[in-house]
Amino acid sequence: MTIVSTPKRRAWLHAWRLRLIGPTDDSDLARIRRFGARFVGTGLLIFPVALTPLIASESALTDRWWPPVSVLLVTVPAMVVIIATYRRRPTGLTVLATACCAGLLLATLLWFGAWTGAVASEDTTWSVWLVQFPGVPGLLLGLSGHPRLALAYIVIATLVTQTANQLGLDGQIRPELYLGSLLTIALTAVFLAVAVVTVRTAQVLDETRATAIEAAAASSAAAAEDAERTRFATLIHDKVLAILLAIDVGRPSSALAAQASSAVHELDRRGEHPTAGPLDADEFARRIRLAIRSTGVEVDRELSIDPDASRRYPAEVAAALIDAMGEAIRNQARHAGDDASCLVVGDLGDASISLAVVDDGRGFDEADVRPERLGLAIGIRRRMASVPGGSAEVRSTPGHGTTVILRWTDEPTTHAPVAIAVPDGRA
Repeated sequence: MTIVSTPKRRAWLHAWRLRLIGPTDDSDLARIRRFGARFVGTGLLIFPVALTPLIASESALTDRWWPPVSVLLVTVPAMVVIIATYRRRPTGLTVLATACCAGLLLATLLWFGAWTGAVASEDTTWSVWLVQFPGVPGLLLGLSGHPRLALAYIVIATLVTQTANQLGLDGQIRPELYLGSLLTIALTAVFLAVAVVTVRTAQVLDETRATAIEAAAASSAAAAEDAERTRFATLIHDKVLAILLAIDVGRPSSALAAQASSAVHELDRRGEHPTAGPLDADEFARRIRLAIRSTGVEVDRELSIDPDASRRYPAEVAAALIDAMGEAIRNQARHAGDDASCLVVGDLGDASISLAVVDDGRGFDEADVRPERLGLAIGIRRRMASVPGGSAEVRSTPGHGTTVILRWTDEPTTHAPVAIAVPDGRA
């Protein structure tokens, strides 16, 4: 069975969206850091462009090599930061933030070596263009989780650039002008505080979400355990104790022996749950269609029924397959993207069943799946593993869609998997 590939226009739009916005983050903390670093990096690129007239007008104060070198020391690390935000995992932010801070400080220190001793004209307020935004790179340190280091950098960078600016204006240090530096430090510290609080809030949200999911799982397990304990206690009370109380001296009656045998059989089956009767292929296909409709997701389907299939499928097998399929469809709706399409392909044979849920969405890397994400581990894999002969396989590549293949076989041998072609042409 093959699946028609994604239309070229849709694939083109999806690729450009990934280029402009970047990959999707499951973590609020990663999302905040990604877009915050991108914002600060863009600002560090805009400043030199906006200050080009000042850089050109004060170039006579230094050797000719300093203006272009200072611009490169500020913009190159900023460009690396922006590029890094488009990686699958936004790691290494501390190192990149340190590089941006070191670049601006180094550019300022080089000014002292390149200064010719000349001073700017009297109508000029700034002789060193770096004095306009000395603390901005420190915001990256705040985003990476180092607020104290960020504050220390902001203070040092502001004082160093102010010193260079005073020498370029008057040829000497005027201590009263450092009062303006206090205002610069205070304003930058406000933005730093906003960044730090935002990062910590996102971190708390991530931790709260993980705790809530773990608590929900524990609560569900406890509820299931309580239900099983209640059912077992009822069985003991209604059958075992009743049989024991009915035993009298002498040989037990045949009816009592039959009741005891029935009770023992139910005790052996205490881990099982009663299910409905087996289903034929047509009824199973009908339930698949109903389950797809119940998800509320627009899904195409192709169901193939073996004309020679005469057997009836166990109800627990049908329930596991349908529930796992529904979970896969819901995962697709949540994570594949608004432009993604979904197709369910089914093959109902006499001794095996194969269901495949395929989408052409953004895909994912399983290494990036967070531990508290229960859809794949419990909703699909463990659910299929709970029935004899059941299995689940998940294939996904970032940018090339996802395929979830559910199988059940009534034979001990392993069947060859159904050929499923994902949108990029792999089977």
